[in-house]
This record gives sequence, structure tokens and C-alpha cells, in this order.
Amino acid sequence: MLPSPGSFIAVVSLAFALGTAPATAATRVSPEPFFRHADFSGLTLSPSGRTVAAIASINGRRGLVALDIETRKPRVIAALGDSDVHEFHWVNDKRIVFDVFDLTVGSGEQRGGGLFGIDADGSNFETLAPTAQGLIRQGQFVFRRARFASTLLDGSDDVLVLSNERNSRFEDLYRLNTRTGRKTLLTPTWPGDPVRWIADAKGQVRAAITIENGVTTRSWWRESASADWRLIGEYGLRDAVVRPVAFDADGSLIVASDVGRTNFALYRYDAARNAPGELVAAHPAADLSAVMRDPRNGRIVGARYDDGQPRVAWFDDEWARLSATIERALPGQATAFTRGQANRVLVLSASDTDPGSSYVLDLDSRKLEFFVPARKDIRPANMPRRERVRYPARDGLTIPAVLTLPKGREAKGLPLVVSVHGGPYAPGYRWTWTDEPAYLASLGYAVLEPDFRGTLGWGQAFFRAGWKQWGLAMQDDLVDGIDWLAARGTIDARRVCIMGASYGGYAVMMGLARDPDRFRCGINVVGVTDITLMFTVAWSDFAYSDFIRYTAKELIGDPDVDAARFKATSPLENVAKIKAPVLMAYGGEDRRVPIVHGERMRDALLRQGTPVEWVTYPDEGHGFLLEKNRFDFYQRVADFLAKHLPVD
Repeated sequence: MLPSPGSFIAVVSLAFALGTAPATAATRVSPEPFFRHADFSGLTLSPSGRTVAAIASINGRRGLVALDIETRKPRVIAALGDSDVHEFHWVNDKRIVFDVFDLTVGSGEQRGGGLFGIDADGSNFETLAPTAQGLIRQGQFVFRRARFASTLLDGSDDVLVLSNERNSRFEDLYRLNTRTGRKTLLTPTWPGDPVRWIADAKGQVRAAITIENGVTTRSWWRESASADWRLIGEYGLRDAVVRPVAFDADGSLIVASDVGRTNFALYRYDAARNAPGELVAAHPAADLSAVMRDPRNGRIVGARYDDGQPRVAWFDDEWARLSATIERALPGQATAFTRGQANRVLVLSASDTDPGSSYVLDLDSRKLEFFVPARKDIRPANMPRRERVRYPARDGLTIPAVLTLPKGREAKGLPLVVSVHGGPYAPGYRWTWTDEPAYLASLGYAVLEPDFRGTLGWGQAFFRAGWKQWGLAMQDDLVDGIDWLAARGTIDARRVCIMGASYGGYAVMMGLARDPDRFRCGINVVGVTDITLMFTVAWSDFAYSDFIRYTAKELIGDPDVDAARFKATSPLENVAKIKAPVLMAYGGEDRRVPIVHGERMRDALLRQGTPVEWVTYPDEGHGFLLEKNRFDFYQRVADFLAKHLPVD
């Protein structure tokens, strides 16, 4: 039985290192505390609840450590001299699996992956699947991978993994023994080309999602691992869908569906009717599609969503009471927690000013004790606040956004940086602490991060409103956010810079071309500059993919049918309209947006005399991984903004 809410004693240590002070006109804020790798990440409680494993720095590399709950003494589980631990998972109380990457080379040179098993005391290391570099050394030209899918609840040394061993494009699901490396194929028959497999609590594969020509998906289920596959439904990109999500402990299937709704809710699947049955959880605006389990019995107890702040819809009384107790002890925080078999809980907490703190909750002593910070060099008391806001677009659509305001400055007449997320069809910005807006606000800038139309997570109607709207309504949403802030008096509409990466970089260049009087400057990171080039450049990583051949033609447009619109909405075709100075940064090894996008735009701008600051990171790809490159880039951002958008 849980104690009453609010009865825990919070024993909180705030022994953080010196943080970054609020910026003034004379303050030069270093980017290093913001963009350095976290001190601790991935903290996870062991099944018994006696140990916390985490990724931490060991001799200049990211390795695995274990911290005893009672003594708090860390011990090294795995320290690899030539690679860094990327992600890890408890298999059982004695065994861990993990994969790797290399933080000494840029994102374009990554040869990580692989899968490894090790005991929690650091013994019995086993290579379960080779890294990409290992495959290259073996002379293999087709990358055959094995990656973690999920743990099992039977206490064995086995996990479920995905592997493209039989088909280079699509993956099977296997049961893998983490001590011997022996795999058992669980998906010998496919109902179609699989993009997702769903196993039940016993590890039997009983649901799947398949795809055809990039635009037609089908949902499937079966009564047992030996039964025939049964079709739930077939869906085009514009159709409402029923999508398998997970199996509950009793074997019932949970599905996400927007049939008859504007967003996704969770239901129990009614096999007799072949339709969503009992409503499990729903939200009026946010999509629900991810569930939470009780690790003790496999029961589904909640669903995660984000309606401006990360939350959980609980449908289990015990977990709901526990969550309420934690929220009372840590008000204003976004919390997540895991519990083991013992009466102990690991709480992970974050907020708009706190990049992450962990606590140990003892249900017997009723104490919540601070454990470790994610980033010891960030002092939450000095960080700017972030606020979820909504503003009206010119056509009546409501645009969610996150607004970050500089600490210690009046929220009136501020210079603004509009930050545009990539994707663009991806989940948008989160309310919790984020390095880039925190740094920009510490320099004295207001930062607006719009979830413009097309952003996932706000329902299918909102997503579809962004189709074929590159440079059009998606761009309007950004300008409408500026006008809304200006009308409130928060920002000075004459002092605005636009910044973004990937699609966000496209929006930067298009904004400078389409609305040249609205922006003082632009910062384009690995951005698309020519829509047509996305479909024609042969060395892109999706040049011959189903996405480009089929899906992109629905979401973005057809380069033949929509040639005139592509020309009107490609920044490179409208370069003569760009007058504002621009900082452009690209990765030399980028295969998603090859550097030719940046080079052609740079050369065209220079030919007409538009100021360009150009930087390339030869070893990086579609994003900057090396700390030294991130430090260098964001110092350039600070200097560029100080020159073209000075803070009063």
C-alpha cells in the first residue's frame, strides 16, 4: 500500500558545479557547458532495484558504470578503448546488452552499431553482432545488422532483436541468447514487407505493420505464433488507420487509431468486429501511441503523450498514486520513473531549466533522495524559462510552440531567433531543457520554436495540413508567430533572425528569400536549398528509396507535375531576393542533404554580393557530433548574432 501523496521527505543535494550566469551586454557566454556530452545518461534501475546502470565518462570514453543504491559507489562495467557506449538495456538482474558508436569521429564517419552482452559485474563479455567497421574488415559489402528490440519478462538471458540477415531492406525479429549469441527466428513468414513487428509478453510475434510502395500500409494480427496472419486494415496516406501498438499481459492487443477522431487514441482491439473496441486512453489534441508497462508483471499501466509538457495518462490506480506522490515532491518537473522488484523507485526528473536529475525513492522509509545530475555544469537556477504557447495562423489553424525568454531581462522589445525544426514531418519541440534555445536565451535572445503544420504529434489533420506546403503555409506559420509575439510587445519585429537545420535550414533560406524584410539574418545548418535536387542527387542516402519514389511525392510534391511550384519555393531559384547575411554550416560527409546544396547556394549568394559566413566540418554528416565541432559552431553563432542582431 502506498503512503498518502506528499508524505515523502525530499532529501535533495544541490551540489552542482558553477553554472552559466544570465547574460548581460558585457557577458561572453561559453557554449561548452551547453553542448558538452552529458555527465550521466541513460540511468536505468536493475530489475531487483539494487543497482543503477548509466553511461558516463571513463578515461575520455563513454562507458558503462553501475552505482549501488545503498553505497552510491560507482564501478566500471564496460570501458572500451576504441568506442563509446551508445545505448544499453538490462536483460535481467545480472546481464546487460549495449551497442556502440565513436565520439572521437564525426557523425559522417560513424562505424558503430553492433550488439554486445556483459554481466553487471563486468565479466562474461560477448560480441553478439559485429559493428559496421567489423563487417567491413570481414569484407562484407552489404551491411547486415542486429539491433535491440525489447527485453523479455521470463528472467532468461534472452532478448528480442531485429536483423536484416535474410533481407537487406526489411528486418526479421529474432530471440537472441546474450551469452551464446544463438538466434532463433521468430518471423519465418511475412504478411508483407515489414516495418514493425509486435511481440506479446511471452515473446511471440502476433502483430505487424507492413508497407507497399512507400504509401500503402497494412496492419495485421494473429491469435498465436502458429496461426495465420489476419488483416486488420489497408490504408493510404490520407486514410484514418488502426495501428497495432502492444500486447497487454493478458494477451489483448492495444491499437492506436484516429478513426472518427482528429488524433490518435488507444483502444483494445476487438477481434470479433475487426475494429477498435474499448477506449483505453485519449487526449483532445495530442496523439497517444506509446504505452508503459509494469516490469513486475508486464501489465500496461499508462500511455505517454506531450500536450505542451511530457505526461502520462495512467489507467492503473497504484501507478497513478505513485506518480501523484512524486509530482507533489517535485513540483513543476516532468518526471519518469521505473521500479524494480524491491520497494524502490528510480525517478528521472527534468524541467525547462533542469536538463535532468535523478532521485531514488524508498517506499518503505518514505524518502526521496537526490542521486546524480545529468549535467553538473548546468545550474538550473541560472537557466532561462521555457513556456508552451499557442498562436493563431492566418488561416485559423492554431500553432503550438515553445517560447524561451532570457533570464533577468524584461520580456519587452526583445530580439528574436525563430528556430525551425527539421524533418519536417517529425515530432516537434519539447518543453524540457534543450541546449540550443537555452544557450541563445543566455545570450539575451528570445527564442520561438514553432510546431508548424506538418509536425507530428498533434493529430493527422494537423500533419496533413503541411503536405505540399514547403515555402507556402508552413512558412506562413513562422511569420505569424513573429507577428503574434510583436503584437504582445514581447519582441521587436524589426530585430529577428531565423535559424534551423535540415528542413529548418531550408526554411531559413526560403524565409530570407520570401520575406526579406522580416529577417535581419539567417543561420542555415545542413539545409536543403533546392527541392528538385532532393529528387535528383544520386549520392543521397535516400536517392533510390521508396520515400523519394513514392512518399515524398505525396508529402512534398512530384518534381514533374509540380515543377513550377518547386521552382517558386526553392531558395536557390529565388536567390536574387536574399539580401540578409547568412551563416551556413554543412557536414562534408552528409548523405541526407549532400553538401552540394550548400555549395550551390553559397556560390550564388557570393556572386551577387550577399554576405555569407561559410563553415564545413569535413568529418561530420547530417548533424554535428564531435564536441569540438559543436563548440566551434555555436561560438560562430554567438559571434554572428552579436554582429547582425546585437542585444541592447
